[in-house]
This record gives sequence, structure tokens and C-alpha cells, in this order.
Amino acid sequence: MSQELRELLERTFAGDSAEYQERGFQRRVGYGRRPAIVHIDMANAWTRPGHAFTCEHMDTIIPACQQLNEAARAKGVPVIYTTTAYNTTDPNKPSDMGLWVNKIPVELLEAGSEAVRIDDRIAPEPDDLVITKKRASAFPGTNLQQYLTVNRIDTVIVTGVTAAGCVRHTVEDAIAEGFRPIVVREAVGDRVDGVVAWNLFDIDAKFGDVEPLTNVLDYLEKLPKFSETTTP
Repeated sequence: MSQELRELLERTFAGDSAEYQERGFQRRVGYGRRPAIVHIDMANAWTRPGHAFTCEHMDTIIPACQQLNEAARAKGVPVIYTTTAYNTTDPNKPSDMGLWVNKIPVELLEAGSEAVRIDDRIAPEPDDLVITKKRASAFPGTNLQQYLTVNRIDTVIVTGVTAAGCVRHTVEDAIAEGFRPIVVREAVGDRVDGVVAWNLFDIDAKFGDVEPLTNVLDYLEKLPKFSETTTP
């Protein structure tokens, strides 16, 4: 993003923030007591160069996710990953791609391929949950809500891609289902810079708290061990 565009967006969002706040928007959902980290689609198709789904700024996003994982695992906080993949990518056969293939090249996301494997720079550990989804949100058609509920999770710390698609829809569903969404500003990306800036602004206004990495790490550091926490 050019400096000129960045300054334009900052001026625009500052004015929009004032308007929202005057109307009672941009309230804070806040942190709960039992969080989970949820990395959205941090798989090779999105994190590595040269793919149709490749997103920008992984030099910032990957290290942020690494720091979050380290802080979470030190406290026993669950770490969850999603990827998007399809069992049948032949358009001439009955397929699980749905109509989405008419909009974006999901035929490139074949189940079991290297493209849909989680980036090994933030590789899942044996006890981490890895979810394969078919839609933008991580909730519909998966066991994410069940996992969060059974483990008494009240806060989802969300990273990943894309800001305009899978991250946004996951956050919208999270707050609708009663989980506190915390979106880590430095750990969210997309293919177009302006899309990231706009969606983070809009998510923060209406669906979750967009927080800087330092604040989220501070929150995790101050948590008791996950096994020692209970819901109110």
C-alpha cells in the first residue's frame, strides 16, 4: 500500500470512527477468560507465492502467528487451524465445491494436496485441531462450535486470510454464536491492501475487537494456565 493511500484511508476511517461512535458503534466485546487461537486458512495456497490464492505480507503475518502460538502453548491455550479443500475438483463430476467454483478457482484446492496443507512455518502440533472447511466461515459444516463449547471457550483470537472473506465471515459467526472475537491486526491479510484496511475497520466497528499483536500477547501472558481457569 502506498503512503498516499495509507494516509487517505487513515483520514477516512478517523472520520468514519467518529460517526460510528456518535451512533453507539465500536463498543468493545472484550477478552474473556478461556481463549483459543483460530488461524484461518494459513495453508500454502494462501501463504506461499505463485498461487492464485496467494496473499500479501506473510513476512509480517507468519511471525505474528508464531508469537501467538508460542504464547498460547505456554499456557495450554488451544490452537486451531482451518484450511479449505475439496474432495472432487473435476467440474464434470458431482462435487463438494458447490457454486463457489463459479466465482473463484476452488478447483485448485484439492484435498490432500500440498496447496491446502498448513504452512510448516506454523505447523500444527499433534494435539492441535485442524479443520477442513468448504465455505468461507469456519463454523458451518464443521465441528468448530462443538469443540469451542465443550472446552468452555469464550474468546476466539482470530488470524489468517482473507480479511474480506474467510476471516470476516468466521468473526461474524463467532459473535453470533456467543464467542468473543479478537482479531489480531498484524496477523490478518488479503490479496489487496485496501481490502484489509477496510475490513479490519468494519469488523472493529460491528463484529469484534481488532487488537494490536502486543495487546493480545500481553493478555495471553497474564492468563493463568488454561487447565486452571473456569467459566464464571
